[in-house]
Amino acid sequence: MVIAVIVAMQKEMASLSALLHNRKEETINGFKYITGELGTKMLILHQCGIGKVNAAVGASELIRNFQPDYLISSGCAGGLESKLKVMEVIASTSTVYHDIFVGEAGEGLDIEKPYPSDTYLINKVKELIKSSTTVIHQGQICTGDQFVTERAKLESIKQRFPEALAVDMESCAIAHTCKIYGIPFISFRIISDTIDSDLHIEEYKNFWAEMADQSFCVVKSYLESL
Repeated sequence: MVIAVIVAMQKEMASLSALLHNRKEETINGFKYITGELGTKMLILHQCGIGKVNAAVGASELIRNFQPDYLISSGCAGGLESKLKVMEVIASTSTVYHDIFVGEAGEGLDIEKPYPSDTYLINKVKELIKSSTTVIHQGQICTGDQFVTERAKLESIKQRFPEALAVDMESCAIAHTCKIYGIPFISFRIISDTIDSDLHIEEYKNFWAEMADQSFCVVKSYLESL
């Protein structure tokens, strides 16, 4: 089984690559990858960079070069509900763009609609929740090319997408790409800052400074379960 994992930032890449045995680094057409083994599974890791374009291009290159059985995104996100706490984990049941509106011109197009995560991958999360010591929520993740810090903007996103639990800058672009290529996808996001806080930047900086290893262990346990 071949599993591709895509992340945006170096901190995430380092945390995940440390899990692998027989690690190798390779560059294909200018894109860097780390390959290795996790149990009996072959993993390919790629750091795509921040934002929708980087995410979509990174996912496309991963799929074209390695034809993975599954593609999983790992990273951080801002929480959209008061119940969420920093270091808790969101596993996507669907993803949606919060910064796209095409009005009547978009009638009949799917770009404004949510992209469902793969059913099998969702069900595997349900199994993981039963044994995890880290709190895992399942729900919708909203994506846009903005680091959202204003409470009014967060509340506006939540009002438009009441099922959404978190907001990030990559997940829906990867989901969109995976739908085009027919690759099963799910996104894991660790909450780095919360909707009720007036100190989003401080929370975000503290998150990276004090990031709990057990949060990334959720992704490790999930990968091992596939």
